[in-house]
Amino acid sequence: MKILMLILPLFLLGAQCSKCDLNKMQMRCEYYVGLKGDMSKTSYCESYADYLDETKVYGKASWYHLLAKNPEKAIQSAKKALKFGEEYAKEYMAIGYMVTGDKKKAKELFGSISPNPIVDKDFETVKRIYNDFNIEEAKSFLKK
Repeated sequence: MKILMLILPLFLLGAQCSKCDLNKMQMRCEYYVGLKGDMSKTSYCESYADYLDETKVYGKASWYHLLAKNPEKAIQSAKKALKFGEEYAKEYMAIGYMVTGDKKKAKELFGSISPNPIVDKDFETVKRIYNDFNIEEAKSFLKK
């Protein structure tokens, strides 16, 4: 019994923590890509977005696909999110359409979103990743 009590803590300390790895991917994605604009680190975002898609957390996956520079995947995840009532995913879908050049669809979706500080922050993040993202144009599409 004493041996088991000595071995158990060592086993637990050496065990892999999949949730820990996911949290690290998310934090690395947000810091390196979202905050710093370091596009060499998009693999963190892509892995995390794929996990979210697999677990049907589509709205959040859509955002991380945008950070991973996969706007087409972001649009697909947002469409699935909307089927589950995740209305906030409209913003991510609109951004996806905007960065892929479909401004008509982007304008239509942005027209149902009210301006707010979260959207402004998201626009700033997207601008660090997609250099040609026009923040002022996106803001002009928002619901008045």
